[in-house]
Amino acid sequence: MDINIPENFIMLHSEHLFLMRLSEQMLKKMPIKPLITQLLALCLLFVTSLSQSAEISKLDEAEVVVASRANNVKAKALAEALASVFLKNSGTPAVLAHPLVKMQLKQPEVLLVQYSYTEVNGELFLTANFDHQRIINTLRQADLPVWGSQRPLTLFWLALDEGPEKVLLADSSVSHLRQELDLSSRNKGIPVLLPVMDLDDLMAVNVTDVRGMFVEPVAKASNRYQADYFAMADFDKQGSQINFTLALYDKTRTNGVLMPLLRQQGQAQDYQQAAKDVMEILANYFVSQYAIAATGEDNETEVTFIGLSKMTQTVALESYLRQLSAVKNLKVSQIKGDSISYQLELFGTVEDLQRLLNLDPRLSPIDSQGSVDAYYAPQDASAQELLYQWRG
Repeated sequence: MDINIPENFIMLHSEHLFLMRLSEQMLKKMPIKPLITQLLALCLLFVTSLSQSAEISKLDEAEVVVASRANNVKAKALAEALASVFLKNSGTPAVLAHPLVKMQLKQPEVLLVQYSYTEVNGELFLTANFDHQRIINTLRQADLPVWGSQRPLTLFWLALDEGPEKVLLADSSVSHLRQELDLSSRNKGIPVLLPVMDLDDLMAVNVTDVRGMFVEPVAKASNRYQADYFAMADFDKQGSQINFTLALYDKTRTNGVLMPLLRQQGQAQDYQQAAKDVMEILANYFVSQYAIAATGEDNETEVTFIGLSKMTQTVALESYLRQLSAVKNLKVSQIKGDSISYQLELFGTVEDLQRLLNLDPRLSPIDSQGSVDAYYAPQDASAQELLYQWRG
């Protein structure tokens, strides 16, 4: 069945026009079942490109490749899956060495909610779900960091060998490397977005820019994507090994010279291992910034949110605050017009809380220091008011 999309109906950015045209061609040429799968993937890309940061919804789940459905293989796979879930919720490999966690890993069935098997391209996978609240309770009891569900989104520019040529990996790729990136991203809990590599991208960035780590053209091309960070990686095949270089940048920084937040080189035996290694490096950085461990101190702060004109907005805000890994407890301290102030008890520091709040696109920080009230109020540098506009 042909579907014609009127040209004058599409008032979108060039990438969205590209997706619409591609969808039209797919409708003409593809069987219905693969078509639905591809269109869903395109819809996900469209939604992702409009949102900043990402909420990880499967922090209680992990999948493991297994050789069979035998009980001894299942037992080992469940322990591996539980270890992956602990890593995903804490971020640091040190979590697996803690006695409380090691005790749980010896009996993964205690925390198991359900498991299932799926077969994909001849490989058998075991998918296991565990009790998320008990996972978090174990981490808190052990004074280990907890990494919440709201996580930074990273745009990933990757140069690699494809036959005799160097290419940039596109979102539409179905290569084994792309599959490994997806699997590592899910198991590490790191949301990653690949460029669509449409005409706009091809004209803005070439493979030499990424291989040479030339940040200016890549930063400019990244502006169309609503991500928090962008990374450049070069996978260079030398004989039987892969040499890789990785650099990470803060995409939200708009002034001054862009300097890498991290830059690291390494070697791997193949592309799949290189993908795992760079995801490990990114995970370690993000954990250092966003995973919150209890400080042992009774830290509290007050945060005021404005723009809350409906009860549904207040309910959504409180639900959001309660799931933050930095928040131990909260109570309303003041309601005035469309603003609500909350007194928050924290696991970490006020700076930890601010980093998490700045991730959510529904929140916009407001400078309270320039207000009339702030001008006449007693000056106390240590008691800066946290004020945010809620757009949920």
